[in-house]
Amino acid sequence: MRTLSTSIVGLLGLLTGISPAFASEPLAVLNQSPLAVLRALPAQRSAEVEAGLSWSIAGSISNHFTVQESDSGSLFLDGQSDVLSVAVRYGFLEDWDVELTVPWRHHHGGFTDKLITDWHKLFSLPNADRDLYPVDDLHYRLSLPGHQKELDEPASGIGDVHISMNRRLLVIDGGQLSVGAGAKMSTGKAADWLGSGATDYYALMRFTGQQLNGWPVYWHGQLGTTFAGRSELLGETQKRTLWFAGLAAEWRFSPRWSALLQYDAHSALLSADLAALSRPTGMLSMALRWRLAPEWWIEFGFSEDAVVESAPDITFLLGARYSPGA
Repeated sequence: MRTLSTSIVGLLGLLTGISPAFASEPLAVLNQSPLAVLRALPAQRSAEVEAGLSWSIAGSISNHFTVQESDSGSLFLDGQSDVLSVAVRYGFLEDWDVELTVPWRHHHGGFTDKLITDWHKLFSLPNADRDLYPVDDLHYRLSLPGHQKELDEPASGIGDVHISMNRRLLVIDGGQLSVGAGAKMSTGKAADWLGSGATDYYALMRFTGQQLNGWPVYWHGQLGTTFAGRSELLGETQKRTLWFAGLAAEWRFSPRWSALLQYDAHSALLSADLAALSRPTGMLSMALRWRLAPEWWIEFGFSEDAVVESAPDITFLLGARYSPGA
C-alpha cells in the first residue's frame, strides 16, 4: 500500500510538472500600517531549509484611511505607503539558514484614493466618509494624552532592517517543523515614520507541509511572540509583548501557475481607547504565482483588512524570488 501511495504521488508530480519536494513559500505579507510596521511582526515563510544562497524582492503599495476619535485620543491615517524589500537567505549546515531583509519605504499622498473610492461605489461598499477629505493627501496623526506624533510631508528612506535565523527541527511524513528567532534593528528614521527608533526581538515556530493525499496543495503556518523596544512614536500605552500568527495555502493548478490564499494576524499595538490600535489585526491575502523556471517565480496579488481599519484598506503585492535549491 505504501509503495502504491508513493507511486501515485510521483505520478501526480509528473502530470503537474512539479516535484514532491516543497519548493513552496507563503506570501511575504506585512501589516504596512504606518504604526504596525514599527513593530517586528515578521512575514510568513517556509519552514524548509534550502542549501546555499537565495533572494527575493517584494514590493507593495498600501492605501491608508482611518479616522477614529475617543475621549482619550484620536487617530488619523490618510496616505499611501510604497515599500520595496530585498531579502537574502543563506542555508548552511543542512538544517540552518540566516536571512537579512532590507526595506525601503516611501510615505506620500499617492494615487490610489480615487481607485479605492470608485471600487467602493461599484460594489456599494462603505466608503468611510472618504469623500469629505482631500484626494491623494498625506496626513498621519496619533494623538494621546501627553503624546502627539504627526507626519504631513512626504518621507522616504531605509526602514528598520530585519535579521533572523531559522533551524529545521523535524522532518515528518508530509511536513517540516522549524523554529526561528530574529531582530528588527532601529535603522529607520523615527521622525519620518520610517522606523520605530527601537530594537525588537522575536521567536517563533513554523510548519510547512504537502496535502497528505498527494494533491499539489502546500500548507504553511507560523506562531510567535515579539518583545518590542520602547518606540517614541507609539506613546506610553504601547504594548511591549505581542503575538503574531499566520496560515497560508498554495495550490499548484498547472505546471507553472499557483493560487495562494493567506491569513495573517497579530495582537493589538496599544491599550488606548482606539479600536484600530487596541484590538487584534487580521489580514486576508490572495495572489497568483507564475514559475518561469524551477528556480524562478513571480507573484502578484492583494491584501485586505479582514479586521476593518486594523491594517491598510488595501495593499497591492508584487514579488519575485530566485532559489537555486528549489
